[in-house]
Amino acid sequence: MARKTKTTKRLQQLDRTPAQRSSAAPPGFNARVDDEPAASWAAFIAGVVLIFIVFTALAVFLGTRSVESDLEARSEQTLRFAGFGDISADATGLAVALKGQYTEGQDIASAEQAVAATTGVASVDVSGVWEVAATELVSGEVVGAPVVFAWTGDAVTVRGDLSTEDQLVFVSDSLGALETTEGSVRFATVDVGEVQIVEGLASEDEWIGKSVALVGSLADGLEKGAVRINPLGEVVTTEGKTETRQEKYDLTVASEDFIAALQVVGFDLTDGVLGPEKPPPPTREEVEELERTLAELIEGKVVEFEFASDELTEVGTALLDELLVPLREFSAVSIRIEGHADAQGSPERNLELSFRRARAVVGYFVEQGEDSNRFIAVGYGDTRPIADNSTEEGRQKNRRIEFIALEE
Repeated sequence: MARKTKTTKRLQQLDRTPAQRSSAAPPGFNARVDDEPAASWAAFIAGVVLIFIVFTALAVFLGTRSVESDLEARSEQTLRFAGFGDISADATGLAVALKGQYTEGQDIASAEQAVAATTGVASVDVSGVWEVAATELVSGEVVGAPVVFAWTGDAVTVRGDLSTEDQLVFVSDSLGALETTEGSVRFATVDVGEVQIVEGLASEDEWIGKSVALVGSLADGLEKGAVRINPLGEVVTTEGKTETRQEKYDLTVASEDFIAALQVVGFDLTDGVLGPEKPPPPTREEVEELERTLAELIEGKVVEFEFASDELTEVGTALLDELLVPLREFSAVSIRIEGHADAQGSPERNLELSFRRARAVVGYFVEQGEDSNRFIAVGYGDTRPIADNSTEEGRQKNRRIEFIALEE
């Protein structure tokens, strides 16, 4: 079609009826003659409706969160008045979940009833609350409130009782110095304003540094969480929620040394960090059949990687594609994927590489459509050889990926 010239357009304008010319666009308005006003108005109205829906949804969300925050604050105030200062409230809508601990002899039902009577609370869940045993006090011993570290994002708050200002400074400085595995500062804000100094309180030297270290290990993997230390009951309670089974496993591994250190000085741990909801467990027959099939498919073969790398080769991905067939057939069975290395190189390097390779296998399966929550990647480095590391043949056997079917 020939391009319209300015003269052609002008002739078309002159050919219009007076009514058409009177409704023509004013000078400077660059409208096309084939515009469809009805369609334009429909698009405009649709856009307005979409903006209205977005802003309405945002307002509802912010309003809901405001109501939840108010319920949490009023519920926790009620708990403190009732003598349950070590229990927190987490609201979802009008439902309130209580989390924390109470001392043996306290009536937790009274705490539940007090929160249930709080205006606006529709239901109360106390499944996240634990009882701790009370220890016999020495005559004249000063008892302080448990120390609680609670964080959300990059801000951490500490509350409870400490024995000296020096301990308070130590806690504040130590929390501010914590770093993530990437080397960045974990907490930009450290609030110790709720900590009270209680004269005559027993020294915290045995456990305070270990507790801060535990906070650092958990906070590196949890956006929101808490660690509660009750010196009277000698109990440490952790709190938080992970999105995947892998995250839960990684947190457990990262914190086990710090937990062990606290156990050495007499503390017991109550693990309140929750993982994702588990699916119905498979039958033992399904687990055994899948593990047998995987073993047959991988016998005499290895999941091959590029040298000193976690990048799969074509041979490696071809073998994983074979394994996907039974994995999909027995989709209810979870799998632990273990990475192993030979003894060449440093133990630290071997451990890190074996873990990265196990994670790479999980990543490949997930790329093929498998649920990431089904897998747990573990690296053992060179700690579990199955052959002699002094021979090349033995080292080849030790460089391997193993697949363990789980009943849980």
